[in-house]
Amino acid sequence: MQLNLYKPTDLEQWITLQYQQNGIHYASDLDIEKIASIFNTTVMTSKGPSHVQWDDEFCVIFINGYHREETKREMFFHELCHPIRHEGNQNKMPTSFIELQEIQASIFQLYAAMPAYMLEEFKNIQGPVHTKVLAEEFRLSEQFIIRRLEQINQRILREQQDELYRASRRRTSKPPEYTEETKRILNQLYRQIKHKLQLEA
Repeated sequence: MQLNLYKPTDLEQWITLQYQQNGIHYASDLDIEKIASIFNTTVMTSKGPSHVQWDDEFCVIFINGYHREETKREMFFHELCHPIRHEGNQNKMPTSFIELQEIQASIFQLYAAMPAYMLEEFKNIQGPVHTKVLAEEFRLSEQFIIRRLEQINQRILREQQDELYRASRRRTSKPPEYTEETKRILNQLYRQIKHKLQLEA
């Protein structure tokens, strides 16, 4: 995985900035309570579906306590998106708008739960074990890890294709290389024109 070719989005860069400014540098630093405190959020366990409630004064993320740890973490990062990026009560929104917010939350979840900059320390791990190691280190399901890696690899592939296109444009923009015979004829023509101009002067 050529992480040097990965181009983070503006949202990813913002998340990275918030994390690094608060000492979040490694997968082991991604503690839910710590992340919640960065964004002035409280996390509580509930028996019902995971959801978030917030206004200008408070923000509480309710996580179903019966879920596995991986699921709890994935739900936390999903719900965290709503108070950070969204406004309004979904109960009063059109279905299409709710669906848009949920898509945005799923994208935010990928970035926040498994930041690309943290993958540098795992770059030398290859093969099927790579997914398992990342799942253990980030405490996420293997399905989630695979989805995030696919997103990263697609972004890298797109950058590789863009670089090939830019390189081809640079090659075609160069002046053509003349053969020795063409150069000889051009030089001869140049001397003839120069001689003619001197005679006419």
